[in-house]
Amino acid sequence: MSTATPVQVAIAGATGAVGIPVVTELLKAGHLVTALSRSASNCSSKLPKHPHLSIVEVDYDSVASLTAALQGHAVVIAALPVATPIGSQDKLIDAAVAAGVTRFFPAEFGTDTDNEKCMKLPVFANKMQALAYLKDKVARHPSFSYTALCTGSFLDWGLAAGFLVHPKTHTATIYDDGNLPFSTTTLSTISKAVVSIISRPEETKNRHVYIHDAVVTQNKLIELAKKIDGQDWQLTYVDSAVVCAEAHLEFQKPNADITKGLMPLLHISVLGKGYGGDFSGRLDNELLGIKEMSDEELENVIAKFL
Repeated sequence: MSTATPVQVAIAGATGAVGIPVVTELLKAGHLVTALSRSASNCSSKLPKHPHLSIVEVDYDSVASLTAALQGHAVVIAALPVATPIGSQDKLIDAAVAAGVTRFFPAEFGTDTDNEKCMKLPVFANKMQALAYLKDKVARHPSFSYTALCTGSFLDWGLAAGFLVHPKTHTATIYDDGNLPFSTTTLSTISKAVVSIISRPEETKNRHVYIHDAVVTQNKLIELAKKIDGQDWQLTYVDSAVVCAEAHLEFQKPNADITKGLMPLLHISVLGKGYGGDFSGRLDNELLGIKEMSDEELENVIAKFL
């Protein structure tokens, strides 16, 4: 994993919100990228055409299939969605070890799963299981390692989807008073961080790595949006403790409603007090060459979604 030569990187979930920009940035940095896919044709239609990008069909339920695909790779990135079932990364991890992979990125890319309250949220049970599984493998295979990248909420995705606030409709569901600080990062910066981690294997080995573009509050995002276009917003206020309790109950149902269970718990992990949403004081920005955004730069991001 030297910066002097290209690294061979395999990525699962290459066509997702995180996967596509990460693939693009890896190729830009000169790395050799393999997109693992259940369907090569479906994957190829969503990824850039590039001589250093190959698409390999795999059976995610087969360690043998995955091991064959990962031969010769130094890095494996699991860019899988948050709703991925518990244990779904196990076979990919087993295959990475068997193929001699030296660094594994589990499907983190979000809030702080090293925070005691955050790690107990049922929506992250899959992540906690994967981390425990990784730590066991690392203990038994010294040449194998992992990096859990914590990015906070995705800034651009969060504005486009209305997850943080909804600039396009000038509406927002405000948690408590809307003044809780939280870290947020664009998908572009996340991709750059992945490339930087690959070039700094020892400093990022077997730990959580924290980055952000900015620390904001819901109220600050709305204030900056109003500064840009002057429009009023329609705000709905909710009590985070009540939302959390109701979401826990919904999440336990066999056929849980994703909008009433999973999404509110994701909101709590970012906007709930005590869940470690603000990464200030433990940032790895300097290590990875990431500069924090100014308010002007933050305004420019928000303006794209108004």
